[in-house]
Amino acid sequence: MNVFEQITKSPEVLGEFLRGLPVIEAPWDREFQERFCADCLYLNCDGCPHEEYRNNPLWWLTLEAEERAAE
Repeated sequence: MNVFEQITKSPEVLGEFLRGLPVIEAPWDREFQERFCADCLYLNCDGCPHEEYRNNPLWWLTLEAEERAAE
């Protein structure tokens, strides 16, 4: 099995691989900020009700392609 086959075995495996990349801002970060931070009433991120999606490429991978087309 090659590396591509290994990291694309499942969305979960690919998500963990993407999460480990040393990037400052990834597409899933931008999507999170656009969807959840734009109208947020919290002054900081403490107690964010959307914490499960922050820094979560697996969430981003489950979005429909049309939803991500703007990137």
